[in-house]
Amino acid sequence: MSDTEAPQASAASDRASQTLHRALDILEAVAEGAHSLKAFEARVGLTRSTTHRLASALVDRGLLSSVGRDYRLGGRLVQLGHQARERLGLADVARPVLAALSAETQDATNLGTITGDDVLYVGQAPGRRRLEVRHRVGDRNRIRDTALGRALLIDAPPERWSQLFADDPQSPAAVSFFREMETARQVGHALHLDDGLDSIRCIAAPIRDASGAIVAAVSLSSVPQYMDEARMVELTPRVKAAALEIGAALGFNPARLNLER
Repeated sequence: MSDTEAPQASAASDRASQTLHRALDILEAVAEGAHSLKAFEARVGLTRSTTHRLASALVDRGLLSSVGRDYRLGGRLVQLGHQARERLGLADVARPVLAALSAETQDATNLGTITGDDVLYVGQAPGRRRLEVRHRVGDRNRIRDTALGRALLIDAPPERWSQLFADDPQSPAAVSFFREMETARQVGHALHLDDGLDSIRCIAAPIRDASGAIVAAVSLSSVPQYMDEARMVELTPRVKAAALEIGAALGFNPARLNLER
């Protein structure tokens, strides 16, 4: 390549990169609720003709769909999302996030999903304390007994909560659970503060996928001597951030779904 050709090739590469970024800006604008060329122009800062050309190219590739002047996300994005989810398993996505949270706090982290009326532990990173709460992958606990379970059921209707106490829906345990669930729904996370037989302190937050549905939950667990109530308050935002980080890898967009708490 000559001295003249090299700058020309570099300039062409820069233009292609800018075009790609602006096309991606349009996709993100649609995902956040913009549906017209005028809204896209404001987002990408281009002329109407250039914006139309980029939007048309995205429609041609199935990444956008259009009806008249109204643009929506295209079916090809759904296909790509499913493929990405299949290739990136939940536990694989969560593993580095769990490890980072455990390293930062020195406490154990867990990843759980629902199976029937139980929480199934599908991921775990150990803590570094002399005393710690340990769960192995494959272990189960009753939903009603764990912060993970309450985090997993934040979106569930009260009828689902009642099913967990079908034997005695008016029991003190049921009344306490319903009260804790209402609080969890309002604040977007769940806590377990047991100083009795199990002496466990736990913070849990839900993980959402691209649809906004809760598909799992992450928790940080310790014992009272390492995690008093003040420390739980301090660490709660970090646990919720970990849940959002895992959700983002699954396609969750809190800005679009207006679910940030």
